[in-house]
Amino acid sequence: MLNNLVNRHDADRLLRKVRTLDLDPVLAKLRVRGGARVVQHWSRVDPSLTEWWAIPAVVKRWNLLMTGDADTSFPAYVAARHFAPRTGLRGLSLGCGTGGNELLWARTGAFALLEGVDVAEQRIDFATRTAAEQGLSDVLRFRVTDVNRMAADGERFDVLLGLQSLHHFDHLDETLPRLAGLLEPGGTFVVDEFVGPTRFQWTDAQLDAANTLLARLPEERRRLADGRIKRRVVRPSRMSMVLDDPSEAVDAATLLPGLRRHFDVVEERPYGGTVLHIAFSGIAHNFRDQKPETLALLERCFAAEDAALPAVGHDFVALVCRARTP
Repeated sequence: MLNNLVNRHDADRLLRKVRTLDLDPVLAKLRVRGGARVVQHWSRVDPSLTEWWAIPAVVKRWNLLMTGDADTSFPAYVAARHFAPRTGLRGLSLGCGTGGNELLWARTGAFALLEGVDVAEQRIDFATRTAAEQGLSDVLRFRVTDVNRMAADGERFDVLLGLQSLHHFDHLDETLPRLAGLLEPGGTFVVDEFVGPTRFQWTDAQLDAANTLLARLPEERRRLADGRIKRRVVRPSRMSMVLDDPSEAVDAATLLPGLRRHFDVVEERPYGGTVLHIAFSGIAHNFRDQKPETLALLERCFAAEDAALPAVGHDFVALVCRARTP
């Protein structure tokens, strides 16, 4: 309807809210607009255990596809292959959230200082406390600031990190050159990102593959946190995406072409997610244990995505880039 501006799933979701008298969150979103809604959405600090990144076996799969070794993380791989023998680097991580990724990068030993920036003060406070608790506050710092202001102020870094944050940026043909300006000459831009459909407008082929996989899962593995059974993956309406978070995948489909256009790509490692990301969404907590039957089921899921990837492509990619010399 209207290029999926709204769809019947919006009505279903609203009806569930009415039935449970849970309208306050919906009304609160309607009262907050634009950038303030983005900040409100990202002010939560509790980690979700219902999404695919919470599954240990999925993380090992990422490692394998990004580094060639299931036990070697992407930060460790990049530090050894692309930073070494340099140490004492000064880095900036864009949209750092609660700082979980930045902890991993700080532990590589490559940085004298790694700064994380974000728009949500609550997340910055959480990240700062966590860094102190883990003894990394001498290397890892966090602050609330505007990246555009940093570029205008002439701040420069040896390394720029875009870790699941760049797909929240819009006007990429203007933004990416501005980000390049934050790098010292010869600096490195490391990217680990969602590069799939803008506003999560999943393709028909992608939905077919995800729903075929979902239908093969036992019912107890498809139980959502509220007790309902996940029956299908659906394409969210554009209105619901904007209502939840105006920045979510706002220009995602143009991100990878933009990176290739504005930077020299030294290494590019796609790692799927086109099927698993949406099939596991909301039910990942049912796959977190390390029991043999769970791991065997996950291997079948991984094989299903691998079989689909030639047709549906990759929605996630890791890259190491260099800023182009003017």
